[in-house]
Amino acid sequence: MQTNYPTRPTRLARLQQWLRWLRYPITGGLLAYLIWHAQPALIWHALRATDLRWVAVALGLQCVGIVLSAAKWGVILQARGHRLPLRWLVNSYLMGQFANNFLPSTVGGDALRAMQLRQRIGSLSQASASIFIERLTGFLALSAIAMLALGLLWLGVGDVPLTTAPFWLLVAVGFTLAAVSAAGVAIFAPVFVGWLGQWQRFPRSVLAPLEKVATTLAEYFPHGRSLGLVVVMSLAFQALWVIIHAVGGLALGISAPLILYALMVPLSDMLGLLPIFLNNVGARELVFTVYLRQIGVSEASALALSFLMFAIRLAVSLLGGVVLLLGGSQTD
Repeated sequence: MQTNYPTRPTRLARLQQWLRWLRYPITGGLLAYLIWHAQPALIWHALRATDLRWVAVALGLQCVGIVLSAAKWGVILQARGHRLPLRWLVNSYLMGQFANNFLPSTVGGDALRAMQLRQRIGSLSQASASIFIERLTGFLALSAIAMLALGLLWLGVGDVPLTTAPFWLLVAVGFTLAAVSAAGVAIFAPVFVGWLGQWQRFPRSVLAPLEKVATTLAEYFPHGRSLGLVVVMSLAFQALWVIIHAVGGLALGISAPLILYALMVPLSDMLGLLPIFLNNVGARELVFTVYLRQIGVSEASALALSFLMFAIRLAVSLLGGVVLLLGGSQTD
């Protein structure tokens, strides 16, 4: 009997292709509208007044964040018996950042890291699992900071007069639920696959690779002391990312409380993960404008901050290009 199963991957591929093409007009159109509304001359004026000393501090903190993320990745790998030099991890992470920021997809950097790690540990599935867990724990920490900021603002802590529309609450809560669900799937993946295996009609050709992926994910999800260390490092990195934005605000003369950045930065990162945005461009500018405008910061200054942070991220990720030119991450 003929089935429709072979057509499903084709339809999915077509949908993904359409989403890729839609990102360009959506991102470009939204960005153009925000720039036009804020007036390009005023944005340029705000950028020209940037205090480069604070920019240097932000660049240094961004480099610290890269090292912290690479070290967390190392902890995840070490828990499974793979001890890799921090220098190699940092170099690989930098090259991943370079790919993420200079290619039109946030998957390129992770794929590059997975291929490099496979050469070290001999398993692409284990390499991919370690990167997935490293990313996932970061998303969980991002969600925790956003929800904490929302809770503190709701309680009136800091006396910041902010209004969070239902849409932004939906973004924060939806992302948090997705991250927690993904963590649950990673931990209990073998159980889920075991249930599928009990269904006699489920194809064994599909079940076998699923079992391998499920087992690898469950093994790489940290436990005990490793889990505690990974959680602390994830929270430290996301907190540092918030502080970097606050430093960028100081460089532009923006007076905003830290709790505002603690909400605004995670929301922009969450929204930017939607497939309609290109490398978070457009999402970051929209969120910054919506929230900074509520405390009296001009739209031009809000966009100047978003452009400055994007420039800082690009500048640090260029180090990954230097690593590539010097031979990649093959040197310990």
